[in-house]
Amino acid sequence: MSELATLTICQLAPLIRARDVSPVEVVREALARIERLEPRLHAFITLWPEQALAEARAAEDQIARGEYRGPLHGVPLGVKDNIALAGWPTTNGSSLMAEHVTDFDAAVVERLRAAGAVIVGKNNMHEWAMGDSCSNGPFGTVHNPWDTTRVPGGSSGGSAAAVSAALVYGSVGTDGKGSIRTPASFCGVVGFKPTFGLVSRFGELPPTSAITDHLGPIARDVADAAVLLDALAGYDPRDPTAMPSTRKDYRRELERGVVGLRVGVPQNFFFERASQEVREVVTRAIGTLGSLGAQLREVRIPSLQHMHLVEPATWNESRIYLLPLVRRGPTAFTDQSIWERLVLAQLTSGIELMQAARLRNLIRQEFLAALAEVDVLAMPTNTSVAYPIAERGALAGGMPRSHPANATQLTFPFNVTGLPALSVPCGFTQEGLPVGLMLAGRHWEDEVVLRAAYAYEQAATGGYAVPPITEC
Repeated sequence: MSELATLTICQLAPLIRARDVSPVEVVREALARIERLEPRLHAFITLWPEQALAEARAAEDQIARGEYRGPLHGVPLGVKDNIALAGWPTTNGSSLMAEHVTDFDAAVVERLRAAGAVIVGKNNMHEWAMGDSCSNGPFGTVHNPWDTTRVPGGSSGGSAAAVSAALVYGSVGTDGKGSIRTPASFCGVVGFKPTFGLVSRFGELPPTSAITDHLGPIARDVADAAVLLDALAGYDPRDPTAMPSTRKDYRRELERGVVGLRVGVPQNFFFERASQEVREVVTRAIGTLGSLGAQLREVRIPSLQHMHLVEPATWNESRIYLLPLVRRGPTAFTDQSIWERLVLAQLTSGIELMQAARLRNLIRQEFLAALAEVDVLAMPTNTSVAYPIAERGALAGGMPRSHPANATQLTFPFNVTGLPALSVPCGFTQEGLPVGLMLAGRHWEDEVVLRAAYAYEQAATGGYAVPPITEC
């Protein structure tokens, strides 16, 4: 693999701006890597090489005329396949939507195009964004670049696999229970779920007013995540859940360091549910933040022990959208556990919904109280590393390993609260599998979360690590 392929956006952008490297050359290399590795990864559902090359030529011409738009200009990216692109199929990972062509761009796509990015394809995903494995889907099982016998995580598994394997320089995913952070953690890259309302969800399909869904970047390192967020963030009146926010330069904020930053380490829920090896790796990572000058403090979020009871409070009209498919029976879904969950949702009483909503509000209040005493929280992203694809149907704790409650139990609280949360690679298990450190902060202080992650990354890992599949 060429050195160009393993650069980050922040390393590549100056070369493109100085015209030392052509966007056409960059896109051609990306397409060549996709052609070589995609049969083993299945990270994409749709690829349009001709359109990508045409956009690269346009970017080359614009830059030659002095019309450079910024660090994403001419850079090949991916987009998860539940995000609308005009003229492209948007399948939601479902065979029933294979011919569904959207006639408009999602807000995030508009922003990427305005920044000059080149979108090379739509990334594979777990069906209807309702699972953590991306296995046995209608468009192929997505494989983890660190070990192709293991899942990449979900539901944005194709996005994380593509970024990790250097097929694209970044991607946009969606996160309803952890679907950006879990695959980022499993695949050894950075995934950021911003504050709820910071990034427009206009064009996320199916459209909902869900209070837990977020769009955000999956990137090779923290600086690239900040660059992508710079492009994606901003108020959009077409999204009924969006909120006006102060414009920030997220990349510029990275260099401020963590001296004096108060880092809260939860003493309940997160570490007690993680495997011993994950706990050890993450504990060392948090110690690194302390050695950089951060103040480590113990905190507790008592009501998290009841987190499993909150789910009904997060159900939204997407269940109504999918109800006609439910009536077709389990075979309407490749992942038939989705059918079971949708049926159970129809049987939930109004009283149960209200009780779940009250618990959700209590947990949110407890997080806000903790974050009044500290600036960020630090904990494991997931209870374990990526599990084998073959274990998808195996029982773990009385439920399938692929059940979303297993991979998302540590990430879901930050969807319920709407707090910004990021997963950054913090080391490996003895088997060589990536482990994620999750950092979370106060509403609208996304830059503080990014700053803490960047300080850790620069001190401990140095950034993007190339997975073994790229050497094959």
